[in-house]
This record gives sequence, C-alpha cells and structure tokens, in this order.
Amino acid sequence: MKNEVMKVFHAYTEALSKGDFGAVFETMSDNIVWHMGGESSLSGVIVGKQALGERLGEFSKRSNGTFRVITNWVASNDCFVAASVVSLAERGEEKLNDPGIDLFRIENGKIQEVWTFAEKQEEEDKFWEQ
Repeated sequence: MKNEVMKVFHAYTEALSKGDFGAVFETMSDNIVWHMGGESSLSGVIVGKQALGERLGEFSKRSNGTFRVITNWVASNDCFVAASVVSLAERGEEKLNDPGIDLFRIENGKIQEVWTFAEKQEEEDKFWEQ
C-alpha cells in the first residue's frame, strides 16, 4: 500500500507544482474532505471537489495568483502521508511564508481527506483576511 499511497501523493505534488489543477483534482476522491486550519473566512471543512476548487480559487484571487505550496519532505505510514510544507503568497508589500504540516489520507488510489496545520496560523489568518 505504501508505494500506491506515495504514487498518488507524488502525482498530486507534481501536478500542483505545474499549476495543472485538472491533474491535481484527478488525484482526489469526488467526495474529498479538506480540513483547512485556522480562523479566517477561508478556514473550515470543505467537502467535495467542486467546493474545494472554489475555495482554492479564492486563495489564488486573494493573493493575485501568487499562492503556492512547496513540499520539503514527506513520510508515509499505512494510508497516511505527512508532508512538511511552506505556504507562500504575496499581495502588494505583504508576504506570507508559513511552514506547516499537511496530512493526507489516501485510499483506493485517491486522496480522501486532508488536514492542514500552519506553524504561524494567526499570521496566515491575518494575511487571508486583508
């Protein structure tokens, strides 16, 4: 299972790094559940590809298209992948550079559920609200 889980995760990160959101969403279950940490209006639990696409579009809009996530390292255990990530975005003079951990549950060849954890959650919340 570990190899299958990592193949799905690597397909996701490769597509994400290229900005190929069609391929990103191909790695996900139709009923994906995404737990976005924090207290901003973009935080909360998002269910389904369509709702997630709309939410991710809002991240892009609020950052003038600069939002991206860089993966530093990953580790897997059974159906879970933990990824050390950095969320980056810019808006005018303001910059977001927030390390964190994203936890993925991958089953049946698809990402089923994701939890995001930000190291500087208050700063990230503030960035997305302005």
